[in-house]
Amino acid sequence: MISNISYLLKCPVCGAAMQTDPDGRVCRCVGARVHCYDVSRSGYLNLTSPGDGAGDLKAAVKARTLFLSNGYYEPLSDEINGILKDLDAKTVLDAGCGEGYYTNRMGTERRVLGVDLSRAGIDAAAKSAKQSGSGAAFAVGSLFKLPVSDRTFDAITNLFAPCAEAEFLRVLKPTGKLLLVGAGERHLLGLKELIYDNPYLNPGRADLPTTMQLLEHRRLTYSINVKGREQIAALFSMTPYYWRTSNVDRHKLDAAETLETEVDFDIFLYGKGQSK
Repeated sequence: MISNISYLLKCPVCGAAMQTDPDGRVCRCVGARVHCYDVSRSGYLNLTSPGDGAGDLKAAVKARTLFLSNGYYEPLSDEINGILKDLDAKTVLDAGCGEGYYTNRMGTERRVLGVDLSRAGIDAAAKSAKQSGSGAAFAVGSLFKLPVSDRTFDAITNLFAPCAEAEFLRVLKPTGKLLLVGAGERHLLGLKELIYDNPYLNPGRADLPTTMQLLEHRRLTYSINVKGREQIAALFSMTPYYWRTSNVDRHKLDAAETLETEVDFDIFLYGKGQSK
């Protein structure tokens, strides 16, 4: 809920602290010139600024929701929640939260704010939070101009989203931790073997922090069996291959009723200390 985390926010216009009205319908800043932001019917805030751009469209959000709701990546979500529990993270920012699958599962035990540029994604995330009873709150905003105050979060999760290192350093507490997840080298190799003549290994994340201290790197690998053309198509649309695959190769998925593939996740934990 927005009222639970409004004290962590800052006004995207003037940078002043924010507070929620007693009725929970409006969030306003405490600056000299007050700026007001309505809480949507779904329960999220739009804290974007002109020029921030836009995120995923409804079709992409729908496909990702369809795939993730079937539990294929639940072991990854459990791994993330286990790390946050070990860190004793009370306040967590999920930067680039998309449709909120991971965020809402984090929000059952701690105060969590999910931020993403996709209004469709944030709307879906907020609706899911209401349905599931998750305590997570959501705001539309840019990762590179986060609408949150300095040194406010115990942990940031950055899962398959751009790494905005400078902003993450700003909003983390001095002892805060950054948890990043990216595709490992064998991630979805079975999918690539189905559509490409010469499948290749993934190169790994190219935007890892350069000034933070790497505390831990672990991998999580297991196999999934994706059933049905709709599920397979939804998975494919979540990948970068969706945008750079020829129509000829795309059509190789049309006849597939099941897809067995390895999933391979790189998980990195960083602290605010200088990288060695």
